Amino acid sequence: RLPPQHINIPFYPVPATLMKKSNRSLYVRATVTDRTGTALMRRIEIPTLLCEVPESVVNLKGFVVAGQVFWHADTKWHISRCLMCFKQNTALEMQLCDGSKTVHEDVDEVFIAPSHVVRSIRDGISEGDLKSQLTKDAGNLPLIQNSGHVLDSFIDYKKKDEVKDDIDNLAKEIKSHKDLNAKLSERISALETKLALKEVELKEYSKKRCLENHTNESVKRARVHA
Repeated sequence: RLPPQHINIPFYPVPATLMKKSNRSLYVRATVTDRTGTALMRRIEIPTLLCEVPESVVNLKGFVVAGQVFWHADTKWHISRCLMCFKQNTALEMQLCDGSKTVHEDVDEVFIAPSHVVRSIRDGISEGDLKSQLTKDAGNLPLIQNSGHVLDSFIDYKKKDEVKDDIDNLAKEIKSHKDLNAKLSERISALETKLALKEVELKEYSKKRCLENHTNESVKRARVHA
């Protein structure tokens, strides 16, 4: 008998074409919008979360996808395997599948890592059969023993991503200061030019006054001698 993780249900790795080019990693930031799930899932007593993801990140509309979800609470990162039903590319319903694990109540942001497509949601499964189908779907979840390694990889990604963000912010700040310095340099240069012109004007005025004074003195001396 095969262990549950290896139930012989075909699954398909998430194709690269379904992870859009604008997504720079396999981790997708998602916002929790509802913790009560849809009416259908409440009727069959399966707790779910409703989440939204940014546009132009995934192209998984119409699929049930297996993967992992990560969230930060109580000063540490948590992980759970999950099934995600993408009714839209920007909206999904998520079922956590590792026992009693739940996303903490005060957590509004999670990260998802789609692993592989389990089936199409257009397979025509009735409400009465949905609960048993989800049990079968859970047989294709990533292996539970890999969760520790996956969580470590995600934490490394987050640390690297935070360093990248710091670098981007520092680069923006440096550019801002350089732009400001460039404007200040232009202003200083303009003021220096203006100052130099004023100094020339002052010298010309001084020469003119000196010449006028000399002329006046010559006229006075000529009158005295006359």
